[in-house]
Formats: sequence, C-alpha cells, structure tokens
Amino acid sequence: MDTKRLIFAVALSIIVIMVYQYFFMPKTPQVSQPQPGQTVESPDQASKDPGTPGQTQTTGAESGSSTRDLSELFSKDTKKEVVEDKKLEPVKEDIKESQVKEVTVETDLFIAVFTNQGAGLKSLILKKYRDDKKQPLDLVPEKVAKFGVYPFYFSPFGDDKIYAELNTQKFALEGIENINIKLTGGQAKEIVFKYQDVAGNISVFKKFVIYNNSYIMGLDYGLTRDGKVLDAPFVFGPEVENNVSNQRSMQMDLKIRAYDGNDTKDIEFSKVKTELSKDKTIEKGEGTLGGNFLWAAFERAYFAVVFQTSRKDSSIRYSVVKETPAPVIAPTAELQGKEKQAAAKSVPELYSYMIVTNPGSVYMGPKDEDVLDMVKTSFPDVDIIIEYGWLDTIAKILLKGINLVHKFVPNYGWAIVVFTVLLKIILFPLTYTSSVSMAKMQTLQPKLKALKKKYSNMRDPEERRKMNLETMELYKREKVNPASGCLPLLLQLPILFGFFNLLRTCINVRHEPWILWVTDLSLKDPYYILPILMGITQVIIQKMTPSTADGIQQKMMYLMPVVITFFVLNLPSGLTLYWFASNILQIGQQYIINKKIFQEKKDEDKMRKILKRKKGVKSL
Repeated sequence: MDTKRLIFAVALSIIVIMVYQYFFMPKTPQVSQPQPGQTVESPDQASKDPGTPGQTQTTGAESGSSTRDLSELFSKDTKKEVVEDKKLEPVKEDIKESQVKEVTVETDLFIAVFTNQGAGLKSLILKKYRDDKKQPLDLVPEKVAKFGVYPFYFSPFGDDKIYAELNTQKFALEGIENINIKLTGGQAKEIVFKYQDVAGNISVFKKFVIYNNSYIMGLDYGLTRDGKVLDAPFVFGPEVENNVSNQRSMQMDLKIRAYDGNDTKDIEFSKVKTELSKDKTIEKGEGTLGGNFLWAAFERAYFAVVFQTSRKDSSIRYSVVKETPAPVIAPTAELQGKEKQAAAKSVPELYSYMIVTNPGSVYMGPKDEDVLDMVKTSFPDVDIIIEYGWLDTIAKILLKGINLVHKFVPNYGWAIVVFTVLLKIILFPLTYTSSVSMAKMQTLQPKLKALKKKYSNMRDPEERRKMNLETMELYKREKVNPASGCLPLLLQLPILFGFFNLLRTCINVRHEPWILWVTDLSLKDPYYILPILMGITQVIIQKMTPSTADGIQQKMMYLMPVVITFFVLNLPSGLTLYWFASNILQIGQQYIINKKIFQEKKDEDKMRKILKRKKGVKSL
C-alpha cells in the first residue's frame, strides 16, 4: 500500500507541475466598455530608493522615413469626448521648432532622454540594472524605431489624423537652456514641451516632472483644437526592457494589468486575436479594458510602467501589430542544409501598445517589493503586480527568509543553500517521525516477504484479506506507518512550487550568480550539472527509501527520479540548487536514522536470542 501511495504522490506532483503553467496562469478577460471613474488621488510621492551611479549609454532612432504610419493600420477609433463645451480663444501665435532636439535628465536612479519631435521619451536607462546581454537596461526598446511611436506620444491608432500628425511635429522647449541636466539630493525638474499652430488652430503642451531618487514621473498636458479640449490618449510600447533572453520563456509574457481597488483585469498581448491587414503584410488587433481603474500597468516579469488612471475620464485600450518578416533565402554557396532552412524561417515580431487616455503620474521601474511599497500612496496596492502564483504566501515567506540570510551571506546562491539548511532544521520535527518510520520499514522487509510467501495465492480474495490483516497488525505492533514515507514529499511540493514562482518573478535573484558556471540563478543551468546532481541524489534517496514493491513496481520507482530530472532541466538553476541541497541533507538525515534503527534492531534481535537461550537453559 505504501508503494502505491508513494507512486501516486510522485506522479501527481509531476502532473501538477506540468499543467500548472497552463491552468493557473491569469486568463484573458472579456473586454468591456469604459465606465465612470473616480476622483484624482493624492499627489505623487518620491520613493527613497538610492541608486548606484554607473556608465550609461542611450539607444533609439529618430522616427523618419523608415517608419510606418500606424494610423493607416487601424480604421476604428473611439470618438473623442468634449470635456468642455465652452470654446476657447483661437491660437494667436505659432510655437514650434525647426530642428530636432533632445533633453537628457540624469538622476541617481536613471537617465531619461526626451525628444522634442512629438514630445516623447526616447530612452530610459536604469542605473541599477542590466539587460540579459549585460548592457545598460533601457526600458524603451530599440524596436520602438520600427513605427516611430515613442512612449508618451499620442496614440496614432484611429481615424483622426491629428494625433499621428502631432507625433511628427517638433515641439518647443520652454524654460530650458541646458539640455543636459543632472539632479542631486531632493531636486526635481520640469521638462515642458509646447506646440501651437495658428493655421490648424491647435495648441498642445506636455510637462514631465522628474524627481531625483524616485521612479515616479509627474505628467501634465493639454490639447485643444478649434477651441475645444480633446482627450489625450498617451501610448506606451511596443515593449518594456531591451534584450530579454530567449531562455526566459516562462517570463516572456508582456501584458496589461489594471486595478480597480478590489480586483485586477489582465490582458496578455500574445493572446490578443489579430486579423490580417488590407495590404496582407501584417496582422493587427485591438480592444479596450474600460475605465474605473486606479492604475494600469504595462509589464513583464521584472519591470513595469504604471499609469495613474483614477481620473473619471481615464480609459485603457490596447493595440497589437504582428509582423512576419519575409523569409531570408541566402545563396546555396553561403548557406546549406540546416543553416539554409533556419534562414528561411520567419519569426513573427509582436509590437504591443497600451493606450491610456487622460492619465495621471507614471511609475517606470523595477518590480521590487521595497521600491513599490514606497509609492503606494500614488499607486494603491501596486505591489500586486509582483505575481507569485497560487502559492504566493509561501513564495513571499521564502523570499523574506532568503533576503534575511542574504544580509549575512552576500552571494544569493549560498544564501539559498544556507536557507535550505535552516528550513531543514525547522521542518525536522515533522520529517523525523516519517524518516524513522521509513527506516523501520526496511527492517520489516523479511517479515513482509514471509507474509507474501505465506499467502502466495493473491487471486483468492480470502487469502488477500488475511494477508492485509496480518500486514496491518505487523505495522501496528512495530509502530510503523506505511504512508508516512509520503510526508517529506508532500512537505517538499509547496516549497518547490514557491521557489519556482519566486525565481521566475523576483528581481532580487535576476542575474545573481552562484559559482563558476551558474551565472544567473533565475535561468536554467547552462550545462545541466545541477539537474543531473539533483537526479542522482534523488535516486540515492529512492534507494534508501524502504518499499514493499518488487519487480515492475520497483523499476518504476527508480524511473521517477529520471523523469523528474528531464523535467527540471530547463527550470531556474536556483530551484535545482535548492532541490539538490535539500536532497543532500535528506540523505544525511536518512543515513543517520537508518543506522540508528538498524543498530536498535540488531541489539533487539541479539537480546531476543539471549532471552531465548536462557529459557532453553531453564527448561533443561
């Protein structure tokens, strides 16, 4: 019975792990129409998260002739609401620039580069982080140049060409003489762009407020045409963060998450349905999340851009452009065989955009619990964007424990090892009884085999019943629980799930090394050394684990560690490090207990023989 239960527990654990990603991840909700919103929240507060100065570089290209006009790709657009019926005075003077200019603002946390062409954000390099190519991490991706739609441009998706046209205009800079600004201490700086056109009777301004020591950016704006105030649909996309490693397949989903004060609504861009465009070159899709939200986040696993959306006229929409490049066929002389086939393959490129109409301030930075806790005044409960899955409580406990150890052990890999030891000590009272029972099972093997031999006709229900009764009496007499061997595995499963969610979500272990070949605990072991060692120790534990199984069942038991090893090959190396360290400790614990139990059994048998011999002498 213990073997069947153990096999069932192990098999169930593998099945649960395999289906977890598909059945417990957030589902794409039904889209809805915008709803009335709420009043504006309190002013932004700067977070107290000091950065580390470092060498940086800017990226991005000017929007020019190489870009495509996205307004031509989408024929539908939400009609702009007139928020003021009273007409304003006509524009009396032109305010614009003849040349493209850039303004660089450096703080302790990031370097922001603004362009006056469309008054958008061209680059935002975070000083404390690097991308997966070990280059300065820019939240504005290089692929933004494809369509020339920079963050904080007006949305070009729609029939009204005014927004797309404004994105090409060169705004004037107000009150800025030095285009290279560096903030220190508690300083802040306003970057104001203004554009007026008498012929079109158009007036626009955008104001960005940059704070030192804060990832929050203040945002103010105004847009009028023909004396009427228009909505301001700001766009952010088509990505967040450059150079995401293809090894982060479980962390690649780019999505929108909106929060209404009680619950969230999510949209994964990869799941948005798209349709082929009229020119047959791209696919496009769009939708709306509605309104009545406090904030909306454009996010990946480790970084997010979060807009305040608490204004009653705020709404959130999204647009997706999927482009399949033409196959690259090189001459046979240059590429042959598999290389030619690889060159001919076309991988669709996804361009994802979030459109926030009339937003408030914006947070652009890491999904770090400590940092997000400091901006909750402006973005209530914003730390929920750090998603640890359905065992989030366990993952958070593990994170706090590892971070506590990391204060004394500077290497996160060794911190995981030390934490595993501490965790093993804490759980020892729960696993000790189980381990003792497992060891005693081994000493009962001769008696169990004798019972099977005694009741060899297992087809006879009566013999099978008698054997089961005698087996249970034996367990009771020897104080052995045959099902207790499953307890260590059942205790291990929630912790493994917690570590899995933690390592693929927590920015603390991103790019953190252990030793030698393990340079990133959040990615798989490049040489599969840790998974193999984990599998070997799992086999050793299986060998040390007593079982009443024989024949095919016994072979299946030894096959399970091999199956698990293949399954964890591509999981984060931090997870396999924990599993391997835990197995080593379990082997040591089981060895000591086995030795103790076998010695006790040996002493007991010796005493039994002495007593039997004494009884024999007395009978003479």
